[in-house]
Amino acid sequence: MHNLTTTTLPKDKPQIITTRLIAAPRELIWKALTTPEHLQHFWGPDGFTNTYKKFDLKVGGQALFTMHGPDGKNWPNRFIFRTVTPPSYLAFDHDGGEDDPSGHSFIGELELKDEGGKTRVELRMTEKTMEARDFVAQFAVAGGVQNLERLAAYVAPMADPLNKFVIERSFPVSQKRLFEVCSQVEHLKHWMSPAGMKVIKAAQDLKPGGTYHYGLEMPDGNVMWGKATYREITPHSQLVYTQCFSDENGGVTTHPMAPTWPLEMRTIFDFIPEGENQTRLRITWLNTRIADAEIQTFHAAHKGMSGGWTGSLDQLQAYLAKGTSA
Repeated sequence: MHNLTTTTLPKDKPQIITTRLIAAPRELIWKALTTPEHLQHFWGPDGFTNTYKKFDLKVGGQALFTMHGPDGKNWPNRFIFRTVTPPSYLAFDHDGGEDDPSGHSFIGELELKDEGGKTRVELRMTEKTMEARDFVAQFAVAGGVQNLERLAAYVAPMADPLNKFVIERSFPVSQKRLFEVCSQVEHLKHWMSPAGMKVIKAAQDLKPGGTYHYGLEMPDGNVMWGKATYREITPHSQLVYTQCFSDENGGVTTHPMAPTWPLEMRTIFDFIPEGENQTRLRITWLNTRIADAEIQTFHAAHKGMSGGWTGSLDQLQAYLAKGTSA
């Protein structure tokens, strides 16, 4: 629906600005826009496909790809990245590469803004002159709208409830206390593990970009490793991190018993005050992966997740009842 996407032609800048609010997490949108295996499916106007030869996502790095039009014509493209700031901003010089006879180039920008779990995507094209902008706008306006609509359609499975799991419980403690117990390693190691498992490592750097790396020994002696990477920390109301299985060195691995389990999950802890000494904890797991097999595996596991998180919350409740500070 085109009315969900807006286009602006500023009077004082040679820009074309296309904006759309997409019902998907910002981290997912960033991945889709910066990973060739995703970009090849939606980048460009309706009917276009893409073949990527190179994608070096760093300042000074290049992306080389060919867009294949519905009429069979091929269009060479080159990005030279100026700024790379995950998961919010990407700037690049865009041209047709060294062999492009047209010589046309412009500055491209993608800005992603989180709006309550949805993402506002702004695509900006800056031409060299107002005249060049007005000429390009004849076809680029429609192309920009179609591009963001194709992106929205591509990530739409992530807005499906099958890719979200929510569990919550109210605890008789203050918001500050519950946040501390759910965020600090000296508390986490006492409750945040499945029943019957022994914590053998719990190392934490509690800051945006920092990690919580842990090891759990199962009753049969096998060890399972996991890692959380903190994205947003808002004392004492919200904690956002990505969760993955790991190895003893902190590397990312697949689920040891379910290879089609999502490689990465987005976890949101919301701490909702219900009184001076009563706080509701809402835990949300979002599957930020797009592969059908991972979506199906995640959905099939919802019942098991309910049991697992219930056990963890039981342990949290018992830990809080002790009134211990460590």
